[in-house]
Amino acid sequence: MAKRKEIKWRREGRGTMTGRQDGIIFRIFRPWDAPEQGHTVSCHDTRGTGRTISTAGHRTFTWEEAVEFCQAIVAGEINLEDLRAEFAAEDAKRERRAIQQAVAEAKEFRGHLEAAGISYNTLLELEALRANLGSLGHNALLGFERGEGWPDGT
Repeated sequence: MAKRKEIKWRREGRGTMTGRQDGIIFRIFRPWDAPEQGHTVSCHDTRGTGRTISTAGHRTFTWEEAVEFCQAIVAGEINLEDLRAEFAAEDAKRERRAIQQAVAEAKEFRGHLEAAGISYNTLLELEALRANLGSLGHNALLGFERGEGWPDGT
């Protein structure tokens, strides 16, 4: 393997280091308020040759691993298309899990509505009417439900 030219790094604010080499701007981020989360890498290709990628939400590194990752990108040792496909698959899997969880929560809520004998549309209509009630009417209704009667004595 040929000798790689080392990327020079400079601080660019809290927890961010920036380097530039071969038309790529590298940024290594470390959350300053949560350093235990590790570093993420963002690469922006200024020449438009498809070397732009971000590891945020997918991979974290130590400082040394992040620098090596950047050096490997410049050297062409990392296939960015494969990495993008891997990240897209992770995103799709995460989205499917979120949808499944939301459907499970909706089904559970629907069960509560059926037990109360109302439909979701009826609930929405009731919520709209309640929003128009105002705070005085709200407090009067709460008092009535607690057995205090109506404030006007009726």
